[in-house]
Order: sequence, then C-alpha cells, then structure tokens
Amino acid sequence: MSESKAPKIPKWPFIVGDVVLLLTAFLLLNKIEGEFGLLEAFWCLLCVGGGAWIMVLPFLKEFQAETDLTEVKELSASIEKVDSLELLLKRVENATEQWLHVEDRANEINVTSKEISDKMNAEARDFSDFLQKANDTEKKHLRLEVEKLGKTQKDWLQVYTATLDHVFALTQAGRQSGQENLIKQLNAFQLACREVARRVGVVAHEVQSGELFDPEQHQLRDADSKPKDGSKIIGIAAQGLSFQGRLIRKTVVVIDGENLEGLSKTETKKKT
Repeated sequence: MSESKAPKIPKWPFIVGDVVLLLTAFLLLNKIEGEFGLLEAFWCLLCVGGGAWIMVLPFLKEFQAETDLTEVKELSASIEKVDSLELLLKRVENATEQWLHVEDRANEINVTSKEISDKMNAEARDFSDFLQKANDTEKKHLRLEVEKLGKTQKDWLQVYTATLDHVFALTQAGRQSGQENLIKQLNAFQLACREVARRVGVVAHEVQSGELFDPEQHQLRDADSKPKDGSKIIGIAAQGLSFQGRLIRKTVVVIDGENLEGLSKTETKKKT
C-alpha cells in the first residue's frame, strides 16, 4: 500500500493575485500627487499586505494539510498499536490460561508422583523388612548348622582320637609282649587306622628314643616338671595328635629322671 501524501495547491493564482496587488500599490503611488497622506498609505499598505498574505496562503494551507495528514498517520499508528496491544493482551490471557492449566496438571502430577513415591517407599520398607527377616532367619539356620557341624566334628574327632589312643595302647601292649607276629599284626592294624584317620585330617605323631625334647612338640606326664636343655627322650607315654595341620595334643614323652630340673609336686609329696 502506497504512502498517502497531502494534496498540492496550485500556486499560480496566488502569484497572479500577489502581482496584481503589488501593481495596484505601485499605480497608487504613481497617481498620488502632492502630499502622501494616511489614506494613501493605508491603501498601499493594504495592497502590499494583501499580496504578501495571498502569496503565503498556499504554503500555509499545504503546511496545515501536512500537519493534518501527520496527525492522521500518528492516530492510525496509535490505533494499530492499540490493536496490537489488544492482540498481545489476548495472547497473554491465552498464555495465562494455558499456564494455569499446566500448573493444575503439574500439581496433579506432583500429587500423583508423591503418592507413587510413598507407595514405593512403603513397598521398599516392607521388602527391606522381609529381606532382613529372611536374612536373620537364614543366619540363624546357618548358625545352627555351623554349631551342629562343629559339634559333630568335635564328636567324631573325639571318637577318632579315642580310637587312635586305644589302638596305640593296644600296640604298646603288644610290643611289650615280645611276640613278633603279634607285634607285626598290631603295627599293621595301627598303620591302617592312622591312614583312615589321616584321610579326614587327623594325624598321629610319635618320637624315637634318643630324640631331644622340644617343648613346642612334646610334653611330660607331669606338667610341673621342667626338663633341662638337651634332655633326651627315652620313651613315649601317649602319641601326639594334629587335626588339619593344627596341633591339638602334644606327644607325651618320658625322659631320663636325672635330667629333670625339679620334681613334680606329686613326687615331692610322695617322698615327703
């Protein structure tokens, strides 16, 4: 759309009127004879002023038209701005309504999320309690099983050690009998029993006569007796036992009585 402009006023009629008035004033000046009075001055001034006014009038009209057009344009721009503001206001109202709707939905979602979160927390607590109870129950069962296994292990270990002790005592008695065949049979029987015990981790230990006393591996029948360093073993009273590499009983040995640093309390009482 082309920009509207103010209408142009033809200026030639005004120029003609101005020229006519100026010529009139000039003729009046030429025709006056004698003194130049007030009347003549009034008419000359009227003609010159009228010509000036006629000459300025079209420019004033054009300026007025430009001014009116400018006001109309500003008013139109103001109306467009007002329309734009109204449109913007409607958009703001729509956006506000949508935002309120979104806020309501967000609040609903928040409430729903909180309910779901509470349910999940409650289920998590219940599941944790269930796992804790199951864990405690399992621990109790395992503890009972371990205690049962420990008791069972202790029972059969006592059975094995007692059996090996009886077999050792029987073998020692056979050796004292001096019968070769009986000694061989009892030694073979003892080896077989020890081999069976060794398969479950029970190992018997013996020492030979003439070996040096080792307090880490050997002990005396009288715990209060203390042998001298370098004491030699002359006999064995009870075999030593170890279970799965752990020493559970030292070998009870007999050493020469002259190598003892002191007598036991029992022997001292007997001598007294």
